[in-house]
Amino acid sequence: MNTHFDITILIPAKDEALRLPPFLNSVLTFAKNYPGKIEVIVIDDGSRDDTGGVVIKAQQMYPGLKLLRLPTNKGKGYALKCGMSSSQGTIIAFLDADGSTPVEEVSRQIKWFDEGFDIVAGSRVLRDPSSQVQALAYRRWAGALFNSLVHIFLMNDIKDTQCGFKMFRRGVVAELVSRVRLNGYGFDLELLYAAKQLGLRIKETPVNWHHVDGSKVSLLKDSWRMMANIFQIRSWHASAPKQPLMRVRIENLENNYVEKN
Repeated sequence: MNTHFDITILIPAKDEALRLPPFLNSVLTFAKNYPGKIEVIVIDDGSRDDTGGVVIKAQQMYPGLKLLRLPTNKGKGYALKCGMSSSQGTIIAFLDADGSTPVEEVSRQIKWFDEGFDIVAGSRVLRDPSSQVQALAYRRWAGALFNSLVHIFLMNDIKDTQCGFKMFRRGVVAELVSRVRLNGYGFDLELLYAAKQLGLRIKETPVNWHHVDGSKVSLLKDSWRMMANIFQIRSWHASAPKQPLMRVRIENLENNYVEKN
């Protein structure tokens, strides 16, 4: 029998045995103190280190922590699809394993769902007095260039598609994810583009964010891949029918991981 959770927090992780423990500890402390019931799922994306062992050890601290293990590396986007397909929360959030966005943003931003939004997308570009962004200069420049291309070729009303903090209303997730083909870092971009085609309400909001050493993103290799993703998404979705949102099952994911409770 499924257990009801108010929130599911998804954390995709590949070779994060060193960076994950302090962030996971903060997430579990947050979950234990939150007034509602929180499910935490770490998706181990084919790690070659002891990422899975870190999660199994932490399960002693919080029974609502689950581990999904992909036997081979499939990419951040694919890991999140698996996590979403197995999540049970009314609201589903995902955060990067490095802890660059603090988990407290979940409680700070959940208010937007009460105002009718379907998706809350964190932004490092939008600013307000309650949020701070600490980013390396060369990554800010690379991000600004990428965002400019997104605005020219795909959509111009979302300022930061790649921030690793996003939240979703459960009812929109199944069909939305079923439309996304990309399994790598372009997943966020395609997800938001598909959401706009479906007419979903997206709230882009400033979040606290700080640079953490050890990024898995290669500025040279992955930047070119992400730029290619822009044109792939445009080709795949530009002429796609804007069908009304329906609840459909996410296919062919659940047999590709091993769940460890």
